[in-house]
Amino acid sequence: MALAAGAHRPEAPTDAEAAEDQRDAEAVRVAAYAGLRQGELLALRWRDIDWAGSAITVSRSFSVGIEGETKSGRIRRVPMADQTTAALDRLSRRGDFTSPDDVVFCSPIGRSLNASALRRRYKKARDSAGMRPLRWHDLRHSFGSLLVAGGVDIVSVKDAMGHTQLATTSRYLHARPASERAAQFTAAFGKSSVRDPHDEPATL
Repeated sequence: MALAAGAHRPEAPTDAEAAEDQRDAEAVRVAAYAGLRQGELLALRWRDIDWAGSAITVSRSFSVGIEGETKSGRIRRVPMADQTTAALDRLSRRGDFTSPDDVVFCSPIGRSLNASALRRRYKKARDSAGMRPLRWHDLRHSFGSLLVAGGVDIVSVKDAMGHTQLATTSRYLHARPASERAAQFTAAFGKSSVRDPHDEPATL
């Protein structure tokens, strides 16, 4: 990952800069594999990580530097994929700021990160890697699209993303090929062969 390698820096990073780059790279991974909004990510504390239950509790969010409730006003639990767990495990091994009330993604003095500064570093790394102009929020969109494409049911995706309306989540259905959905429809009807549309259903 370009962020972790410090490819966006004009000179070789110092130890402090390298640590910052590693932290930012883990932030990108958690955003992409857990679907958290940036404000939710920056408000995440270690007490929110349920290692045994493989879940993240999302109950707060930062907006313009102020910590408050989530966008939907609801608390949700997001299942932790192995990729998310691995990123958080690496962060938990740092030397300090790992007590339950400490923020997961913090500055060298334990404070919450500045959202604008994090986005700037992300954009520099993205551009240095020659990637298309993906916004930070596109990491969340990728999360939803990949889950739907992978066959996760739409209600589970809705719950994980914290949408209040199923219609909001339904826009990710484009990520699943129509042919795959047709195969699922066929399986649901219990037939693998094509029937004449004028035939009566076998169960009637």
